Amino acid sequence: MTAKPTGYWRKVPALCAAGALLLSAAALHASDLAVVVSYDSGPYGEAYAAFRAALSPGIPADYYDASKPGFTPPEDTRYAVAFGARAAAMDYPPGTHLVYALAPVNARARGWHEISMLPPPAEAIEAYKGLQPGLRRLAVFWAAYPGEQYIHELEEAGVIAGVEIISVKLKSPDSFPERLRRLMGKIDAFWLMPDPVLITRNSLMVLAGFSCANFIPFYAPTHALVQSGATASFAPGFAEAGIAAAKAITGIYKGKPQLPVTYPERSILRVNTELAPKCRWPINK
Repeated sequence: MTAKPTGYWRKVPALCAAGALLLSAAALHASDLAVVVSYDSGPYGEAYAAFRAALSPGIPADYYDASKPGFTPPEDTRYAVAFGARAAAMDYPPGTHLVYALAPVNARARGWHEISMLPPPAEAIEAYKGLQPGLRRLAVFWAAYPGEQYIHELEEAGVIAGVEIISVKLKSPDSFPERLRRLMGKIDAFWLMPDPVLITRNSLMVLAGFSCANFIPFYAPTHALVQSGATASFAPGFAEAGIAAAKAITGIYKGKPQLPVTYPERSILRVNTELAPKCRWPINK
């Protein structure tokens, strides 16, 4: 055994401690995950709770509230999950692997991954046709979200199910009255996409009023809007979005390929049973 210089053994603990610190810092940086919510309450809180419960225990995560004044994502962020449009719009460091949910925006950068606010096209048509057996022509109102790809997949699913999809892309909710008049007699129902450009208090009143007065079902993008006069909604819940986000970021973290868009595994059909008799919608009771 080679003799060590005087004082060597006294330095060993310090050297080990320094090495452990470096290894710890490297490990933390390699697994850094920022979870950002638009607000620390409501649907974002529900989604986050489900996310934490479903996240792999081997992945440490730091929680941030984007509504706090002056908040910006940490500069060393490598992985991030954003809940809500405000959180998704943050200025994340270049190269960040981002999964975003409850945000009606199309992917803006390489490495971004969307948890859809919508059900898979084929499942949506199956659900609405099951509720409304006479559904043959379905108008779909949208402006930017969910984008051309979803509409195309919806059209393909419609062909298989025997439902014609009439894509109606609008620039403004002010166009609803005129478009609805033009569609009269040409549609069996209409479906509003979760596009914030088109969802206003006035537009919801116009859509709900037209639907009830003409016995044409109005399918809403979220369960909350059913309470605003829509006929029904078939959509994933907030918790399901959180679970899907946890699975997606876990896969990305472990280097597994992910599709650009993931649909939550479960969507729920909710029907406005209170207004159904008054509006005489042609749906199953």
